[in-house]
Amino acid sequence: MPVWQEFYDEYKQYVEILSIAIDFQGKSKVMPYIEKFNLKFPTLIDQKNLTGQLYNFKAVPNGIMIDEEGNIALKKIGGFDIRNKKINNQLVNWITKSFPVEPIQNKTLDIKKEAVNLFEKGMTYFESNNIKLAIKYWKKSVEIDPDNYIIRKQVWAIENPEKFYSGKIDYDWQNNNIKQNK
Repeated sequence: MPVWQEFYDEYKQYVEILSIAIDFQGKSKVMPYIEKFNLKFPTLIDQKNLTGQLYNFKAVPNGIMIDEEGNIALKKIGGFDIRNKKINNQLVNWITKSFPVEPIQNKTLDIKKEAVNLFEKGMTYFESNNIKLAIKYWKKSVEIDPDNYIIRKQVWAIENPEKFYSGKIDYDWQNNNIKQNK
């Protein structure tokens, strides 16, 4: 997030940034990062993964650039990292020169309807504070759609908050779990 603040500071006269944090646990988990990095651009909190369903993605980070008329000018699903020179250059060119860019990537993923239904059922239980039952449904959702890392990582974050919310996110731990297919 600090790299996005730096990018925003440099290009805010050309572009607005809106980030979306997908975190089922909501504001209490997201705000410490916004405050820690003193973010000046707005961050929406998507507790129901509506963004993933709308734009057809199962993992983060992603980037969707929308022009002044509301059209998607650029869409990168997965691996959207401003530190990547190719991505950074395309963004800077699009922002400062106002011309269409060749899409970095625009692939469609298979969103499994049954997995979405189980996810939504889990959200209903989560919202009524029945975390155990919510996790049960989310894990069933991941069994059907094992490539959905948004749901998988949210389960991990609830079950292992120290790996996500105690300073630096433990990506090594996540990668080990992915290798073990947990």
